[in-house]
Amino acid sequence: MGIMNFSEYMSLPLDDKLNEFMNTRLATNRTASYYVNWHKAQENVAKYELELNTLNYLIGKPHIKSEMVKLFTAQPDLLKAIPTLIAARDKVLDVLSIDEDKNFKFYNLNFEEIEIEKLEQYIDFIEETGLMNFLQNDIHQSLVDFSYGVEVGLDSNGRKNRSGQQNESILEIDLIKLTEGTDLEFSTQTYVKDIKLKWGIDVPTDKSSRRFDGVVFNPKTNKVTIIETNFYGGGGSKLKAVSGEFRDLNTYISGENVNFVWISDGPGWNTARLPLTEAFEVIPYIINLTMVNLGYLKEIVDL
Repeated sequence: MGIMNFSEYMSLPLDDKLNEFMNTRLATNRTASYYVNWHKAQENVAKYELELNTLNYLIGKPHIKSEMVKLFTAQPDLLKAIPTLIAARDKVLDVLSIDEDKNFKFYNLNFEEIEIEKLEQYIDFIEETGLMNFLQNDIHQSLVDFSYGVEVGLDSNGRKNRSGQQNESILEIDLIKLTEGTDLEFSTQTYVKDIKLKWGIDVPTDKSSRRFDGVVFNPKTNKVTIIETNFYGGGGSKLKAVSGEFRDLNTYISGENVNFVWISDGPGWNTARLPLTEAFEVIPYIINLTMVNLGYLKEIVDL
């Protein structure tokens, strides 16, 4: 089947329309920049660069524990770099210790405000984490370089947030492209009150705090197009909840001067076809990123 235009898509029976949506989804919305936030990694390493360079002194030392005692006694603030070396974001660490007799002991160590009277406990902790042995026997690079690797690894935890932001970034690019050289105006992450102030259009909503991912104003028709966007790489209960939420939202806001468009995509919808079908029954304009690229959003905005 060839590329379908917007009019053809909108004229399809519901089941065929849903199939067209499902068959033209993208496998991913990840650009190359999604994988590592290098700026954040550099910032985090720079915070402790001086301490890390000083701690290089310990690398390969045969009597490393006694050297640590001397070094941290003279410069206790060097301990502030330890969480980075063990890939811990928290600066106050709660620790459970189990001794040889299987006795449990709980303690905490503050690596933000160093408690010098606990120096022995700090050093025992460093030994028990394996970091002491690593510094003595295994590392063959500067701790600054090593910390870059740690930060890149920790940054993978931020990918979930970036995945959500990725579609919002894609939407902004699409809206810039859509409005360039036209009378159309757009804004992103926009509250209902801002739409009223900027374009004089009242958008009824289910939540006073509702913020929309994107809004396009067409001065020729005096209409706003409200846009919500998301991408689901995997399944889960959230897809069903979002389908219900946007069904209700469409009912609330659609009117003479307001259109609602839901741009969604991703393989996650394979697991939630029923709630998506129910959304298609109520929301006229559900499109994916491929369809945006084919000009469907422009057609809706011009209605």
